[in-house]
Amino acid sequence: MKGWIYFWTAYRFGHFTVPACFEELDEVFDRLPFRNDKILLTHSNALLSDLGQNLCRRMADIELYAWYVSEAMKHPDTMVASVQIGTFLVGHFSACKSLLDAAAITLANIYSLGLSNKQMDFSRPKFWNQLKQRQQTVYDRYTPFKGLSNEVIEWRDSAVHRTTPLVVAHIPDGPDKTPRDKQEIRMVAKPDARFFTVVEMRNRTPWVDPLHFHRKWRGQLIRLCEEVCIDIRDSLASLR
Repeated sequence: MKGWIYFWTAYRFGHFTVPACFEELDEVFDRLPFRNDKILLTHSNALLSDLGQNLCRRMADIELYAWYVSEAMKHPDTMVASVQIGTFLVGHFSACKSLLDAAAITLANIYSLGLSNKQMDFSRPKFWNQLKQRQQTVYDRYTPFKGLSNEVIEWRDSAVHRTTPLVVAHIPDGPDKTPRDKQEIRMVAKPDARFFTVVEMRNRTPWVDPLHFHRKWRGQLIRLCEEVCIDIRDSLASLR
């Protein structure tokens, strides 16, 4: 069944391309035997299918929130756009954390790590300890993603639990005297930033484009998906 992995995701909208790792994983499931136009899914490979779909959906959510931000950047009113973008970034950072969780849940299931739901999390030492004890080689493949995970979690925790990312319209002479193409929308590249942060730091405020972290993380997140898809494919092959 072509599209099994990404059909119920935001990739269906056509705003962005399905990563090759999900296309390849989809091909693997597409080659499963059929009976009466239905894929023959055992309990085990049905679970692998669900894990693959979940991972794909989380990556699509990240792309969707980034697309929302890019569309909001075109709004004629930069003040309105700044508010919208701050909210979309909360969703974006949450989606990034959800992808990390989807990866951890997949590995915990494939390698029978014996963890509770809350322990299937890259931020939990027990997850890494169990993975290292049971699958040293797999542990070595995923440890390079720890830095990414820590940064994502820092931003997600700040955005969800403390304060919306600070996004501000930069209008030199006010909206009535500054053409729209001379107005900028910038974000403070500092978790927990509030307006007093800008006043306090003045010219030292670390301003970045609102999609700065998406551009920084996207390639790494896709590489993470590539690694997890390898584990799903290998696990599926072992069931045959």
